[in-house]
Amino acid sequence: MCRMIMAQGVFSVAAVLAAAKAMSCGETAQHDGPIREHPNGWGCLWLEEGKIRTLHGAGAFADALPSLNITGIRTQFLAVHVRHATLDKNRGIQFSHPLHRQSGETQWYLMHNGFLPTLYQHLGLDESCFDSAEYLDYIVTGITPPDFTRHYLLEKMAQVAPGGSSGNAFFITSEKAWAWQWQPEDTPFPRYFTMHFCQNEHSVVIASEQIPSLGVRWRPMNNHELHEITFAE
Repeated sequence: MCRMIMAQGVFSVAAVLAAAKAMSCGETAQHDGPIREHPNGWGCLWLEEGKIRTLHGAGAFADALPSLNITGIRTQFLAVHVRHATLDKNRGIQFSHPLHRQSGETQWYLMHNGFLPTLYQHLGLDESCFDSAEYLDYIVTGITPPDFTRHYLLEKMAQVAPGGSSGNAFFITSEKAWAWQWQPEDTPFPRYFTMHFCQNEHSVVIASEQIPSLGVRWRPMNNHELHEITFAE
């Protein structure tokens, strides 16, 4: 179970990172879930001169943030992920998002909020090891960015056996990013697993929680909504 945020356009990097910290500490929690704090790893991804840059950490984002060189991050796209590990065995920097896979010629990155323990069945595995990594493999194997559509995602998720809580995700390449809102009808905490969208004059922000300091025109994303961002050349 995690919190995520992405921003595109003209925005304050420091403000987005502060928002991620606030979500990780439960300061902005207004949902129905039992989890308020997310201290089990973090990751940042941003675009710099057309290339993806990432940072990862194993502990609490609040502890790591003071040591980050925020002034050195100059970008028009930033995504941040903070974790609360669903399973104790899946703790450590190797489980911190963004996760990364190459499919064909495309480098894919994933930030995921939720638990999808039945996906391993589609990958020829005997059991699930890390559901988010299996989610990334399941979705991007054999796909190219032009075919990465809402219809494609709906078809893939319709094949997933029951038992999961949410497939909310940011899928990112060096050319595009997608925010995908997906939860089954029987998800236990629908408000916790609903992302929020904010359109500002010069930026778009999508986050697991509404962050008033980053904008005032927030709306909940609809279930099965896909928002696509194309990076300017």
